[in-house]
Amino acid sequence: MNNTNWTWETHFNIDSSVLLKIVVVVLLLVWGCAELRKRREKKPNLEASISKANARERYEWRYIRYPFKVLQTAFTLYILWSVIHYLLT
Repeated sequence: MNNTNWTWETHFNIDSSVLLKIVVVVLLLVWGCAELRKRREKKPNLEASISKANARERYEWRYIRYPFKVLQTAFTLYILWSVIHYLLT
């Protein structure tokens, strides 16, 4: 009565694209949740002197930080595009 050829190893071995795509989706979800949690947990510093010093330092380093933010955004978009392309193939 056992006439099916489906086995776990056929679809979910280490070389299986189904397993790899599931792992990629899980990692993407974990990364997204971590990013959202990190943005949500930012709390302003209540001490005025520390807040002013932080704002002054951010202002002084703004031209150094902008190119890194642009590169980070570009790499993030590239990785997301690659992941979407991989999942759809």
